[in-house]
Amino acid sequence: MPLSRRNFIHSTTALLASTLVPSSFLSYALSAEKLKAQDITAKQNADHILTFASPYKTEESEYIPHMHQVFKHNIETMSEGKIYVDIKDGGQIGSGTDLMAAVTRGRVDAALISVSNLSRALPVLDVLNIPFWANSNQAFLNLISSTYWQQQVVNKIKVQGVVEVLFHYITGGRTLSTTKHTNKVIKTPNDLRGLVLRVPASKVLKQFYSMTDAHVIEINWAKVASMARSGHIDVIDPGVIGLYAGPDNLRDTISTISHFNTVPDAWVNVVNQKWLSQLPLALRLIVREASHQTFLNQISQLASIEDNCNTAFKNAGCTLFTPDQTTLALWQDQFGQHRHEWRDVKKELMGSVKAFDYLVEASNSPSPYQLS
Repeated sequence: MPLSRRNFIHSTTALLASTLVPSSFLSYALSAEKLKAQDITAKQNADHILTFASPYKTEESEYIPHMHQVFKHNIETMSEGKIYVDIKDGGQIGSGTDLMAAVTRGRVDAALISVSNLSRALPVLDVLNIPFWANSNQAFLNLISSTYWQQQVVNKIKVQGVVEVLFHYITGGRTLSTTKHTNKVIKTPNDLRGLVLRVPASKVLKQFYSMTDAHVIEINWAKVASMARSGHIDVIDPGVIGLYAGPDNLRDTISTISHFNTVPDAWVNVVNQKWLSQLPLALRLIVREASHQTFLNQISQLASIEDNCNTAFKNAGCTLFTPDQTTLALWQDQFGQHRHEWRDVKKELMGSVKAFDYLVEASNSPSPYQLS
């Protein structure tokens, strides 16, 4: 299935541009009805259907690097229409651990899921939630593009025979953000004393926050906004993109955002291996290559998307706090990966402390890819 690289890049660039321009400026484009008809025809003519589920809304691509349409475009174009991507966005199939169960059990073929919500099924990914080592965007990019990460994490997930990681999303570091009910800027660890802090389905994040004086409770992602509105939780920790993109208008419940970048608020695009294995070899390779191209497309947009989210929160009246080096050092000293409390976790997840140290080394080594 040959495809001109120049034509592919040209068509992908055009698609990316269209997602960033308001619809009022696209009057010259095909009508919505005609596009819909073309999509229906593409689905009917395809040999294979890839049902892709995401908690996020396709139309919010200026604020969320979900890459729904780019992923669809890349796979359909590179497969010359043999694979049709059916997007189930906005949480139609669920979010959090529900979405994890859907893809691991084959109810959907692929899904965008946070690492924290996958960590119960794929515990090795929870190593990313040990604080202050791969927490900057570039360090995380260095790590996930390293040979060591591919060998020790991605390949180990693949050999389990359930899902395969198609690509990682880079979505910024986790924050410590308070609800309007609480309205308190978190600056030092002492500021968490007595507050109720929500954690996702991550054993490592639960251990991290249990080292503070907060009251830690695990709550499903879909219920966080309602719990925030009712005053049952005070603090949540998603990155700024996750705060903006969260279900049930989570963004409207946020009062303060403290950018500590404790750990990467990482997402992954995973595919059910049973679905992937039924494809001919050539199409399997195309799915992987199209996924890699989508990953590269996402890297180029991250900075503007983060800026858009921060600006939106500022305009909504939220207080944004970025710690200075002295304050950040206080958090790193009390909770960082060097602490003895993480020794057993490193052994459990990676097999040895030395294996974890190699991950740290990879996060500090130059990547073939650089964030713009």
